Amino acid sequence: MSQPSQSSATVAGTKRFFEKLKSAPADTTFSLPPSRLGRTGLMVSRVGFGGYRIHEHDPDHRLALKAAIQSGINLIDTSFNYTDGSSERIIGSVLLDMINDGLAKRDEIVIITKAGFIQGAALAEAKRMKARGELWNDVIEMPNETWHCISPAFLAHSITQSLERLKVDTIDVLLIHNPEVFFKASRKNIEDRKLFLKRLLNAFKHLEGEVASGRIKHYGVSSNGFPEPENQSTHVPLKKLVDLAKEAAGSEDHHFSVVQFPFNLFEPNPALYPQQEGEILLDVAKKLELGVLTNRPLNALRESRVVRLAPFRNHDPVFIKGELHAALGRAIELEREHPFRPKDPPQGVRWAHELREPLAELSDVLSWRDFALTKIYPSIRQALGRVPMEAQGWRVQYETAIAKFLDLVTSDLECLANSRALLLIENLETLEPKLKTDTSLSAKALSVYTGLPQIHSVLVGMRKPDYVADLRSARAGLTEAETRSLLTKLQRHKS
Repeated sequence: MSQPSQSSATVAGTKRFFEKLKSAPADTTFSLPPSRLGRTGLMVSRVGFGGYRIHEHDPDHRLALKAAIQSGINLIDTSFNYTDGSSERIIGSVLLDMINDGLAKRDEIVIITKAGFIQGAALAEAKRMKARGELWNDVIEMPNETWHCISPAFLAHSITQSLERLKVDTIDVLLIHNPEVFFKASRKNIEDRKLFLKRLLNAFKHLEGEVASGRIKHYGVSSNGFPEPENQSTHVPLKKLVDLAKEAAGSEDHHFSVVQFPFNLFEPNPALYPQQEGEILLDVAKKLELGVLTNRPLNALRESRVVRLAPFRNHDPVFIKGELHAALGRAIELEREHPFRPKDPPQGVRWAHELREPLAELSDVLSWRDFALTKIYPSIRQALGRVPMEAQGWRVQYETAIAKFLDLVTSDLECLANSRALLLIENLETLEPKLKTDTSLSAKALSVYTGLPQIHSVLVGMRKPDYVADLRSARAGLTEAETRSLLTKLQRHKS
């Protein structure tokens, strides 16, 4: 069995990574020049591989990660809680295979993971620990099967688990994950903010110790609270965090080096508006020499709905509409013939009836997908498991019919999203003609983001090799002034 790599990312190694890319065919690699990740000194790709939804059981995810690295992406972002640890495991496995095959070197790749959320198997273990009176200190128990903790003991546990899954001895950057979750369980008053900062100070002291021990090289914070207005309870003050890091280290020589937050075409606060003691977030991060990573680049919130800044599957909308209504009729017919009589049928075999009226009002494919995955499909599986043996023929028919109907609902919403995307593309190209050279909406969006030199890497989910190939067409063509001007104009346009 191959042994885990005994090194970490280095300045020399990351520079070498991009030097080697110069000899590769131009159409196989990203053309965007690398960026220096703040005070870490590490050179990183302007596009980073986001590991939010990848897992070890999907071969496409493995191929996409390998393709991303071979295309010139050397920054990989994940978290302790992503896909219940599977995200870290697939990253560790793919990277180790590539190292053993001579396709990558550990000192060229920057691995970033996060700690804070307790979900899935970790949550089940936490509940057992609580029952034994052994739970970590300061755990925040939230609804929806999600807990959160940044106590030193939990951070140590999380780092140990992440190192094992990632198959490395050192994590290049460990980020505290959304510490503002603290305020969801607080009274949101001044005393609570003092406690919030005290917990962060304790966490930073522990992480300085982890740097000294060699288990991590740098640390920072990933927070949705950085771009929020200062009068919001969940706002996270960046300058104050750096002060806490200096206090934790006992000197100016601290290792708080990287921050991460959301940023996209319709959520441009970090680049346009003051949120940090009257200053713009990106400008403050630059002054502090912090590495800046941005997430949620292709899922933007626009007028209370999600706008997907990337294409969906192509469909014939007229054909989809016709098939959808036929599939709805067939599913309703089978639900009327349900075998649960004389009782009413369970929820899982009433979805065609339930969706018949609101079908015309659905407009957000991403919200629909989440609802279908978390509510509809689980209830269908549960209901069909209770079908009597003598009605298995009905079960097969209904299972086929409802699956076809739900897939057509998704396709119909994808058609709507694609039509909106075409309008947005037209709008972008009108406002900034330079973007006409990019081949897709997602590539155009990346070209806008990379016009801001304060952003060192944009984290994008790339779960298929085709996604990697699509993003390679992004070009660094906009100046910082042009980018800020475009973002300002976009806020005044409806898309």
